[in-house]
Amino acid sequence: MEGDLLTVNGAPVRLMGIDAPDPGQMCKNRYGRELDCFRIATAVLANILKDEEVTCTIAERDRNGQKMGECRVRGVDLGAAMVSRGWAFAYRSLSPTYASGEAFAQSRTLGLWAGKVEKPWQWRSRQQREKAR
Repeated sequence: MEGDLLTVNGAPVRLMGIDAPDPGQMCKNRYGRELDCFRIATAVLANILKDEEVTCTIAERDRNGQKMGECRVRGVDLGAAMVSRGWAFAYRSLSPTYASGEAFAQSRTLGLWAGKVEKPWQWRSRQQREKAR
């Protein structure tokens, strides 16, 4: 499990329209202390799930063939829950769905917005550039 990936009926499903910190990605809190934001985002999603039944509507598969869709627990959209709590970003290039939830979290400095973090897609791109050197 990750902050934007869970296992449903034995199959991994990526939450569509959001992007949460990747394994190894660090961020800083409002006091400048470094945190493992991947671990925290994953824990936040696990806390929302609380071993409840998850239902997903699979919309498509990504370029790696992984299922992507909207998943819910007790009627709550997990992507919206993660973004509005500030532990995932709206992936606007894929979908505008969660932009208002992101604005809410940012305006209240919730989660990742409380400190300093690189957006996951920018972090991945930088990691690839650094490995290519």
